[in-house]
Amino acid sequence: MKTTGDTGVLDEHVTFLEGRLVNADEESYYDLPQHSGESGTLYEHCVRAIKHGLRFGEHGLPLIGSGDWNDGMNLVGEKGKGESVWLAFFLYHVLQRFAELARRRGDSEFADQCTHQAAQLQQNIELHGWDGDWYRRAYFDDGTPLGSATNEECQIDSIAQSWAVLSGAANPARARLAMDRVDQRLVRRDSRLIQLFDPPFARSALEPGYIKGYAPACARTAASTTHGAIWAVMAFAELGETERAWELFSLLNPIRTRRT
Repeated sequence: MKTTGDTGVLDEHVTFLEGRLVNADEESYYDLPQHSGESGTLYEHCVRAIKHGLRFGEHGLPLIGSGDWNDGMNLVGEKGKGESVWLAFFLYHVLQRFAELARRRGDSEFADQCTHQAAQLQQNIELHGWDGDWYRRAYFDDGTPLGSATNEECQIDSIAQSWAVLSGAANPARARLAMDRVDQRLVRRDSRLIQLFDPPFARSALEPGYIKGYAPACARTAASTTHGAIWAVMAFAELGETERAWELFSLLNPIRTRRT
Protein backbone atom coordinates (compact mmCIF):
# COMPACT_ATOMS: atom_id res chain seq x y z
CA MET A 1 0.00 0.00 0.00
CA LYS A 2 2.86 2.36 0.75
CA THR A 3 4.36 1.71 -2.66
CA THR A 4 1.22 1.76 -4.80
CA GLY A 5 -0.97 4.09 -2.74
CA ASP A 6 -3.82 1.63 -3.19
CA THR A 7 -5.57 1.27 0.19
CA GLY A 8 -8.85 -0.07 -1.16
CA VAL A 9 -8.51 -3.33 0.74
CA LEU A 10 -8.93 -1.38 3.98
CA ASP A 11 -12.51 -0.55 2.99
CA GLU A 12 -13.49 -4.20 2.69
CA HIS A 13 -16.01 -5.31 5.33
CA VAL A 14 -15.02 -8.27 7.48
CA THR A 15 -16.99 -10.01 10.23
CA PHE A 16 -15.49 -9.92 13.70
CA LEU A 17 -14.84 -13.15 15.61
CA GLU A 18 -15.86 -13.75 19.18
CA GLY A 19 -14.96 -16.17 21.93
CA ARG A 20 -14.84 -16.27 25.68
CA LEU A 21 -12.18 -14.31 27.57
CA VAL A 22 -9.18 -16.14 28.97
CA ASN A 23 -9.83 -16.98 32.61
CA ALA A 24 -7.58 -15.64 35.36
CA ASP A 25 -6.04 -19.08 35.98
CA GLU A 26 -5.39 -19.75 32.27
CA GLU A 27 -2.47 -18.79 30.09
CA SER A 28 -4.43 -19.62 26.95
CA TYR A 29 -7.06 -22.00 25.66
CA TYR A 30 -7.88 -23.78 22.43
CA ASP A 31 -11.32 -23.26 20.94
CA LEU A 32 -13.05 -22.52 17.67
CA PRO A 33 -14.08 -18.84 17.60
CA GLN A 34 -17.43 -17.98 16.12
CA HIS A 35 -18.45 -15.19 13.76
CA SER A 36 -20.04 -12.37 15.71
CA GLY A 37 -23.04 -10.38 14.60
CA GLU A 38 -20.82 -7.35 14.07
CA SER A 39 -18.64 -6.45 11.12
CA GLY A 40 -16.41 -3.55 10.18
CA THR A 41 -13.97 -2.43 7.57
CA LEU A 42 -10.49 -3.90 7.64
CA TYR A 43 -9.31 -0.44 8.68
CA GLU A 44 -11.60 -0.60 11.72
CA HIS A 45 -10.19 -4.04 12.56
CA CYS A 46 -6.67 -2.56 12.49
CA VAL A 47 -7.63 0.37 14.71
CA ARG A 48 -9.22 -1.93 17.28
CA ALA A 49 -6.20 -4.23 17.27
CA ILE A 50 -3.80 -1.33 17.86
CA LYS A 51 -5.92 0.15 20.64
CA HIS A 52 -6.12 -3.28 22.29
CA GLY A 53 -2.31 -3.43 22.24
CA LEU A 54 -1.87 -0.11 24.05
CA ARG A 55 -1.50 -1.75 27.44
CA PHE A 56 1.56 -0.81 29.42
CA GLY A 57 3.30 -1.79 32.62
CA GLU A 58 5.18 0.02 35.37
CA HIS A 59 7.94 1.19 33.03
CA GLY A 60 5.52 2.40 30.37
CA LEU A 61 6.47 -0.50 28.09
CA PRO A 62 3.98 -2.90 26.44
CA LEU A 63 2.80 -5.85 28.49
CA ILE A 64 4.38 -9.09 27.29
CA GLY A 65 1.55 -11.34 28.45
CA SER A 66 2.31 -15.00 27.76
CA GLY A 67 4.94 -14.17 25.16
CA ASP A 68 5.64 -11.70 22.37
CA TRP A 69 7.63 -12.72 19.28
CA ASN A 70 9.27 -15.40 21.41
CA ASP A 71 6.34 -17.45 22.70
CA GLY A 72 8.83 -19.57 24.66
CA MET A 73 9.10 -16.70 27.14
CA ASN A 74 5.58 -17.45 28.32
CA LEU A 75 6.23 -16.95 32.04
CA VAL A 76 7.88 -13.53 31.90
CA GLY A 77 4.53 -11.80 32.24
CA GLU A 78 2.30 -14.60 33.53
CA LYS A 79 0.89 -12.36 36.28
CA GLY A 80 0.00 -9.59 33.85
CA LYS A 81 2.76 -7.14 34.81
CA GLY A 82 5.76 -8.22 32.72
CA GLU A 83 6.86 -5.89 29.93
CA SER A 84 8.62 -6.35 26.58
CA VAL A 85 11.33 -3.96 25.38
CA TRP A 86 11.38 -5.62 21.96
CA LEU A 87 7.61 -5.16 21.65
CA ALA A 88 8.05 -1.49 22.50
CA PHE A 89 10.28 -1.07 19.45
CA PHE A 90 7.88 -3.03 17.27
CA LEU A 91 4.81 -1.15 18.52
CA TYR A 92 6.59 2.17 17.92
CA HIS A 93 7.17 1.10 14.31
CA VAL A 94 3.51 0.09 13.89
CA LEU A 95 2.22 3.32 15.43
CA GLN A 96 4.42 5.53 13.26
CA ARG A 97 3.44 3.79 10.03
CA PHE A 98 -0.25 3.59 10.90
CA ALA A 99 -0.32 7.27 11.85
CA GLU A 100 0.66 8.10 8.27
CA LEU A 101 -2.05 5.81 6.93
CA ALA A 102 -4.71 7.20 9.25
CA ARG A 103 -3.83 10.75 8.31
CA ARG A 104 -4.13 9.96 4.59
CA ARG A 105 -7.61 8.58 5.31
CA GLY A 106 -8.65 11.74 7.14
CA ASP A 107 -8.67 10.05 10.56
CA SER A 108 -6.61 12.77 12.22
CA GLU A 109 -7.85 11.91 15.71
CA PHE A 110 -6.43 8.38 15.63
CA ALA A 111 -3.34 9.54 13.75
CA ASP A 112 -2.62 11.98 16.58
CA GLN A 113 -3.20 9.24 19.16
CA CYS A 114 -0.69 6.99 17.36
CA THR A 115 1.89 9.77 17.16
CA HIS A 116 1.48 10.65 20.83
CA GLN A 117 1.77 7.02 21.95
CA ALA A 118 4.85 6.51 19.76
CA ALA A 119 6.60 9.54 21.29
CA GLN A 120 5.82 8.33 24.80
CA LEU A 121 7.09 4.86 23.97
CA GLN A 122 10.32 6.27 22.57
CA GLN A 123 10.93 8.15 25.80
CA ASN A 124 10.17 5.10 27.97
CA ILE A 125 12.45 2.88 25.89
CA GLU A 126 15.41 5.16 26.50
CA LEU A 127 14.58 5.58 30.19
CA HIS A 128 13.96 1.92 30.99
CA GLY A 129 15.15 -0.20 28.08
CA TRP A 130 18.83 0.76 27.89
CA ASP A 131 21.19 -1.46 29.88
CA GLY A 132 24.47 0.38 29.34
CA ASP A 133 25.87 -1.37 26.25
CA TRP A 134 22.69 -2.71 24.66
CA TYR A 135 18.91 -2.73 25.09
CA ARG A 136 17.24 -5.08 27.52
CA ARG A 137 14.81 -7.71 26.30
CA ALA A 138 12.01 -7.51 28.88
CA TYR A 139 10.99 -7.14 32.51
CA PHE A 140 9.52 -9.96 34.57
CA ASP A 141 6.32 -9.42 36.58
CA ASP A 142 8.39 -8.50 39.66
CA GLY A 143 10.46 -5.93 37.77
CA THR A 144 13.56 -8.10 37.27
CA PRO A 145 15.18 -7.23 33.94
CA LEU A 146 15.81 -9.82 31.24
CA GLY A 147 18.50 -9.39 28.60
CA SER A 148 20.69 -7.43 31.00
CA ALA A 149 24.38 -7.66 31.89
CA THR A 150 23.14 -8.31 35.43
CA ASN A 151 21.55 -11.60 34.32
CA GLU A 152 23.44 -14.86 34.59
CA GLU A 153 21.73 -16.12 31.43
CA CYS A 154 20.27 -14.30 28.41
CA GLN A 155 22.40 -11.23 29.01
CA ILE A 156 21.94 -9.94 25.46
CA ASP A 157 19.14 -10.74 23.01
CA SER A 158 19.62 -9.93 19.33
CA ILE A 159 16.10 -8.94 18.32
CA ALA A 160 15.87 -6.02 20.75
CA GLN A 161 19.08 -4.60 19.26
CA SER A 162 18.00 -5.21 15.66
CA TRP A 163 14.64 -3.54 16.17
CA ALA A 164 16.27 -0.63 17.97
CA VAL A 165 17.61 0.14 14.50
CA LEU A 166 14.78 -1.12 12.28
CA SER A 167 12.10 0.79 14.21
CA GLY A 168 14.00 4.07 14.19
CA ALA A 169 13.02 4.54 17.82
CA ALA A 170 16.40 4.22 19.49
CA ASN A 171 19.04 6.84 20.16
CA PRO A 172 21.31 6.45 17.08
CA ALA A 173 24.55 6.23 19.07
CA ARG A 174 23.09 3.64 21.41
CA ALA A 175 21.64 1.61 18.54
CA ARG A 176 25.02 1.48 16.79
CA LEU A 177 26.79 0.43 19.99
CA ALA A 178 24.14 -2.24 20.61
CA MET A 179 24.66 -3.71 17.13
CA ASP A 180 28.43 -3.73 17.69
CA ARG A 181 27.75 -5.82 20.79
CA VAL A 182 25.60 -8.17 18.68
CA ASP A 183 28.56 -8.66 16.36
CA GLN A 184 30.95 -9.23 19.25
CA ARG A 185 28.77 -11.52 21.37
CA LEU A 186 26.25 -13.23 19.11
CA VAL A 187 27.87 -13.66 15.69
CA ARG A 188 29.65 -17.01 15.56
CA ARG A 189 31.55 -16.97 12.32
CA ASP A 190 33.18 -20.33 13.00
CA SER A 191 29.75 -21.99 13.16
CA ARG A 192 28.17 -19.75 10.50
CA LEU A 193 25.29 -18.54 12.67
CA ILE A 194 23.98 -15.56 14.59
CA GLN A 195 22.75 -16.50 18.04
CA LEU A 196 19.36 -15.35 19.26
CA PHE A 197 20.73 -14.60 22.71
CA ASP A 198 23.54 -15.59 25.03
CA PRO A 199 24.23 -17.27 27.41
CA PRO A 200 21.47 -19.88 26.95
CA PHE A 201 18.98 -20.66 29.69
CA ALA A 202 20.11 -23.71 31.63
CA ARG A 203 20.72 -23.43 35.36
CA SER A 204 20.00 -19.91 36.62
CA ALA A 205 17.10 -18.95 38.88
CA LEU A 206 15.37 -17.14 35.99
CA GLU A 207 12.14 -18.83 34.89
CA PRO A 208 11.21 -17.24 31.55
CA GLY A 209 9.02 -20.12 30.40
CA TYR A 210 9.18 -23.28 28.35
CA ILE A 211 12.16 -21.91 26.42
CA LYS A 212 14.24 -23.04 29.39
CA GLY A 213 13.25 -26.63 28.72
CA TYR A 214 15.18 -26.75 25.45
CA ALA A 215 18.78 -27.94 25.30
CA PRO A 216 21.23 -25.00 25.27
CA ALA A 217 22.08 -25.48 21.58
CA CYS A 218 18.48 -25.59 20.31
CA ALA A 219 17.07 -22.84 18.10
CA ARG A 220 14.81 -21.36 20.73
CA THR A 221 17.60 -20.94 23.24
CA ALA A 222 20.90 -19.59 22.00
CA ALA A 223 21.37 -20.98 18.51
CA SER A 224 20.34 -19.28 15.28
CA THR A 225 16.68 -18.54 14.62
CA THR A 226 16.26 -17.76 10.94
CA HIS A 227 14.26 -14.53 10.94
CA GLY A 228 15.85 -13.32 14.17
CA ALA A 229 19.22 -13.62 12.47
CA ILE A 230 17.99 -11.93 9.29
CA TRP A 231 16.74 -8.97 11.34
CA ALA A 232 20.33 -8.48 12.52
CA VAL A 233 21.57 -8.46 8.92
CA MET A 234 18.84 -5.96 7.99
CA ALA A 235 19.81 -3.74 10.93
CA PHE A 236 23.45 -3.60 9.86
CA ALA A 237 22.31 -2.70 6.33
CA GLU A 238 20.07 0.04 7.73
CA LEU A 239 23.06 1.45 9.61
CA GLY A 240 24.96 1.68 6.34
CA GLU A 241 27.27 -1.17 7.38
CA THR A 242 26.98 -2.71 3.92
CA GLU A 243 30.13 -4.81 4.02
CA ARG A 244 29.26 -6.31 7.39
CA ALA A 245 25.65 -6.88 6.32
CA TRP A 246 26.79 -8.70 3.18
CA GLU A 247 29.30 -10.76 5.17
CA LEU A 248 26.63 -11.90 7.62
CA PHE A 249 24.09 -12.52 4.88
CA SER A 250 26.65 -14.68 3.09
CA LEU A 251 27.41 -16.44 6.36
CA LEU A 252 23.74 -17.40 6.76
CA ASN A 253 22.98 -18.06 3.09
CA PRO A 254 22.49 -21.85 2.73
CA ILE A 255 23.65 -21.76 -0.88
CA ARG A 256 27.02 -20.29 0.08
CA THR A 257 27.24 -22.61 3.07
CA ARG A 258 26.76 -25.54 0.71
CA ARG A 259 29.59 -24.37 -1.53
CA THR A 260 32.05 -24.14 1.30
